[in-house]
Amino acid sequence: MRLLSILDLFSELDALELTIPDILLNLLVVLILSLWVLLIYKLSYQSNVYNKSFAMSLPVSALVTAMVIMAVSSNVILSLGMVGALSIVRFRTAIKNPLDTIFMFWAIGIGITIGANMTLLAVLSSVVIGLAILFVQALELFNSPYILIVSLEKEFDEKKLLEEVKKLYPKFQVRNKSLQLDSSEYTFELRGKKDLSNKIDTLKEIQGVVTVILLTYKGDYVV
Repeated sequence: MRLLSILDLFSELDALELTIPDILLNLLVVLILSLWVLLIYKLSYQSNVYNKSFAMSLPVSALVTAMVIMAVSSNVILSLGMVGALSIVRFRTAIKNPLDTIFMFWAIGIGITIGANMTLLAVLSSVVIGLAILFVQALELFNSPYILIVSLEKEFDEKKLLEEVKKLYPKFQVRNKSLQLDSSEYTFELRGKKDLSNKIDTLKEIQGVVTVILLTYKGDYVV
């Protein structure tokens, strides 16, 4: 019985048209490239908190995808069965950040290309994609803006307020201006690389300023 199992194992390897060193090498390359994806994700993630569970799923997804592709690439019947099996699987977890979707697709793409023995394509593409993400993130145009909310009461100098905001960062826009009988509120959008959290103290010295709130705007939510 044991001898038969061993023979069955070797027959399965022959059907795959892959040797054990080939399988291990493919999985090793997938692991290395998926760790590169993980590094780029850690340097460029856009959510409030680093999502460790999602980060761990990137290399695992790449390895599982490579395993599936290596299995189906040598067996037409198995490939048809795999398509049927995956068609009934429903993934309930929604990825809210579009950039996270790109990283997941990137990891799966690595598994597909290496599983199909296109290692050079996977390596070169992963290097270019990673550098492209870092380059785009470095552009000031894509930096997350700051939302500055200044509340005032009684008499205040609007010109002085705008001058002080401009000193914080020259690129700003007034998004909201609310004037009442005894109080006012201004909402500014500031865009740039500088960390402004330690520089808003000067606004509190302006006559009439009551509170100063600085938020980071990330698309459809603030933190």
